[in-house]
Amino acid sequence: MKAVVKKQQTVDALVESFKDAAAVYLLNYQGITVELDNALRKTLNSKGIKYHAVKNTLLKRVLKALNVEGLDDALTGATSVMVGFADDPIAPAREIEAFHKANPDFLIAKSVFLDGKAMPGSEVVNLSKIPDRKGMIAQIVSIALGPGSTIAGQIKALQEKLEKESGEGAAPAEEAAAPEA
Repeated sequence: MKAVVKKQQTVDALVESFKDAAAVYLLNYQGITVELDNALRKTLNSKGIKYHAVKNTLLKRVLKALNVEGLDDALTGATSVMVGFADDPIAPAREIEAFHKANPDFLIAKSVFLDGKAMPGSEVVNLSKIPDRKGMIAQIVSIALGPGSTIAGQIKALQEKLEKESGEGAAPAEEAAAPEA
């Protein structure tokens, strides 16, 4: 009975930890060294990304409690879970890809749950290419200012040209009007 209570406590703790999850990434952590795993955990922790190695039976309960569906097929073998939250649900994908580039034999993505649907682990590569919030804002500003500044420059040049032309045309008229007065 004690083991059952302990397992339920583990499930409850994980559900509480993952309750605001916007994305769930299932990974195969088989063969990863303790040093690599510790370095990964330290990096993820500093970035606010939750990462746990969990038994598949317990993870199945956690996912059910979180209403995450479609990942049961990926719950085989050594499974770890990484969670992305609403402020940047793609952050784990970027971290997985960065880790995988440095260590190609470890931390293989099995499956991803994002925007209410399950996707194959191979989608992590595509997801990792999506910029973070700051990057998206920078792109929007660049897009807005790019053509906008060009148009503003063209309007200003046109305005200066018109002022110059009207100034040249007005000068002779003023000179002509001056002798009459």
